[in-house]
Amino acid sequence: MAYNYAREKQRFDDEWKRKELWYRKEGMSEGDIEAMRRFDLAQFNRDRAYESRRRPLEMACGSCYIQIQENGTGRYSWIDEISNPQLVVRLCKLSESDIALLKLLVIDGHSQAEVASILGIAQQTVSVRFNKIKKLLS
Repeated sequence: MAYNYAREKQRFDDEWKRKELWYRKEGMSEGDIEAMRRFDLAQFNRDRAYESRRRPLEMACGSCYIQIQENGTGRYSWIDEISNPQLVVRLCKLSESDIALLKLLVIDGHSQAEVASILGIAQQTVSVRFNKIKKLLS
């Protein structure tokens, strides 16, 4: 079964609610509690990245599945490097063509004109789609 980020994040949040109450009851300061939560969240994200990489045929992010190459150098392997879980979920909601456009612009560093030439579309279309993607990701 694939790693289900949404389910695991919910479990993490539920466990942290219990921990937070216990830490407060034991007299821990709010700053220390928040520091521990951030540390645990960073570990949770590292575990998520590990789980996503250990399955060579699929990468799970929330409820979507994107096929990648076994060596981790697939078209979408860069998504797995993102540590912001909300951003990962939003990226997974994008269409394959939007992901391809985003990769060409942001990851590969092409200009909008170059991307338009590569995709065989107008530069204005690239601009409009990129602005739409930016709104969806913000």
